[in-house]
Amino acid sequence: MTTNRRTFLIGTLATTLTSGRVAQAMETTGGAGPSAGIPHEALVSLLLDSDRERLPEHLVKQIRAGLGYQEMLAAIAEAAARVVSPYPVVGFKYHAFMMLHAVQRTVTEGRDEDRWPSLLWAADVLKASQATEARQTGWRMDPIDRDRVPPPEQAEDAFVSAMERWDPEAADRAVVGLYRAVRKERLFDLLFRYAARDFRSIGHKAIAATNCYRLLQTPGWSGAEPLLRSLTYALQNHTDEPNPAQSDLAADRPWRENLKLADTFPSDWQTGTPEPTALPDLLATFREGGATDTARASAAALRQGVDPQTLWMAIILAAGELLLRQPGIIAIHANTTAEALHQGYRRSGDDRTRRMLMLQAAAFMPLFRDRLGGGVRPLRIDGLEPEESADSAAEPDRQLGEIFAAIGTDRDVAARKALAYFQGTGGQADFRDLGRHYTVDRNLGYHDYKLIEAMIENARHLEAPWQARYLAVSLYDLNGPGTPQNGAVVRARELLGS
Repeated sequence: MTTNRRTFLIGTLATTLTSGRVAQAMETTGGAGPSAGIPHEALVSLLLDSDRERLPEHLVKQIRAGLGYQEMLAAIAEAAARVVSPYPVVGFKYHAFMMLHAVQRTVTEGRDEDRWPSLLWAADVLKASQATEARQTGWRMDPIDRDRVPPPEQAEDAFVSAMERWDPEAADRAVVGLYRAVRKERLFDLLFRYAARDFRSIGHKAIAATNCYRLLQTPGWSGAEPLLRSLTYALQNHTDEPNPAQSDLAADRPWRENLKLADTFPSDWQTGTPEPTALPDLLATFREGGATDTARASAAALRQGVDPQTLWMAIILAAGELLLRQPGIIAIHANTTAEALHQGYRRSGDDRTRRMLMLQAAAFMPLFRDRLGGGVRPLRIDGLEPEESADSAAEPDRQLGEIFAAIGTDRDVAARKALAYFQGTGGQADFRDLGRHYTVDRNLGYHDYKLIEAMIENARHLEAPWQARYLAVSLYDLNGPGTPQNGAVVRARELLGS
């Protein structure tokens, strides 16, 4: 493990400028233009070397000096990749890296007033995870051994071989060579494929791949190697189990079965006909069948000429139904994983990768369902009934306020009111805006960011009647005005406003 740390003299940072300059920079560059102050490497050092309590003050000085929000996000991502390991599990502390794509989307699509508080909160999560890693393992990403990185003509074969052998050290070197040798699209064809191959860490590998992909799509992004290396570490994590390449383990069986099933797709499988009438039967399979059943039903539908997007609708709705049946961490991850796998499917240009992402998504949903445990309610997303506001003539803004207020008293009522709102004159844009705002202001942790953004993205790929139901069930795990304020965000707002 490397122990070298870049030193940084905080007293020599660029001097504070007025907040008006920040507003001007945000207006002209979207917050992603060249910084008027601190260089990227120095900003990474500031994040890693500062005391957690003092870091927000240092960052606010840089914001006032012209720091762009995209630059800050890039620095947080690189810092997290360098000092937070995806071992022993892809989760917990590793969210400091893995959840940044959700923060990025909140920053770019949410309210202006929530941009910087979101990023200052993400920096605080980084510091908490950094402290946990230092206390537990002392891990830091080692410099890559350049002499052992495979040459361009061997990079892809070396990467595939290392991933198939579950050899993390060889894969680490190979992904650096692959990044230099192939186009980004081909690189992520492979990364998305391996992100879907096992069900360990309840979908976090797929989420980590989507996180990395989205971050690196930003124009002008630098420092890709640490992010790709961190992701590759995550994809090779098999906890304390034997090497999966030499074992028959439950987490790997859907992949092995689906490799064969993928061969049964017709050659024109991506050009089927939308079949909304197929949804009830598909949902019934997701409610009762196992991983093999759902994958086989999906393949059979494709052979019958059903459009793949109909299958993705069934997968997304099956995930949403789990929130209705038992809100909590498992149902949250069913939805965030469905979104991550669908993103991989949509972004990949490789036919084989797309087949496997769809089949794995179908297989994963019953695995999530079976992890819910006791207390599961026998409810269905297509059985949710709307509940009109007491004042049915109330303006949509007032109805929306009632919906989020009901979160603190009765989430069933909140969901039913939301369904009535969407089926009436209420707009999804206003719902997204308020949901994101409460996520920033009153989040209880990184899963809140991941959920709101996954629900919003998943809903975009559903037909209108199903969109209403899917967004309505999101109320079972969103935040409202009765949720306690997040302490790091409260302090961030105070510093930004002072």
